[in-house]
Amino acid sequence: MKIFQLQPESGQQEGESKAQPSLAYSILYGSLSFAAVSLLAYAIWAFRLVRGTGPMYAAIAIVYIGLSGLALNRLVHTSKSWIRFPGFFALAFLVYAVFWCLFWFGLKGKFHGDLYGSVLGLAAMTWMFMKAFGKKEGFLPLCAVLFLFHTLGYYLGDELNTLASGKAGRLLWGAAHGLGFGAGLGYLIHQCQQR
Repeated sequence: MKIFQLQPESGQQEGESKAQPSLAYSILYGSLSFAAVSLLAYAIWAFRLVRGTGPMYAAIAIVYIGLSGLALNRLVHTSKSWIRFPGFFALAFLVYAVFWCLFWFGLKGKFHGDLYGSVLGLAAMTWMFMKAFGKKEGFLPLCAVLFLFHTLGYYLGDELNTLASGKAGRLLWGAAHGLGFGAGLGYLIHQCQQR
């Protein structure tokens, strides 16, 4: 994953690396910025902007893939992260989305397909982040925290959707999912840059 030049050495060679944000800032910023992207993505579902299940999920993935890396790149402290990180994040999110969709559609929305897809997708994402940032150890704790935040946000959102229902419920699901997933991503990005 050196192609993305996200390892600290990359920025230091150019003499332009940025100061790393604190862990608290990374979690908060990741949570809020990813929640904004998630709200846009879930709005496709809430307002039925795209017809058909497959095209709708594809459109939602495109929003996440296209905007999340831009939203989160401020947490990366290598130079030119605004160019390098979005491409990497797009690939990592695509891998996550493929695993999620394989289980969700493969199990036809039953038997916790979303949960199993998340486990494998988030594990793949964690591994990719570790490789991209040159982090050599700590896979299980990193993956566990990402999974915890993601899952709390996702299932809290599901509950909010059930309570509010309709467009408001779907948007609340998007906001909660984004807050949780973004907090986990902020944690992951911060820890992968720690030496």
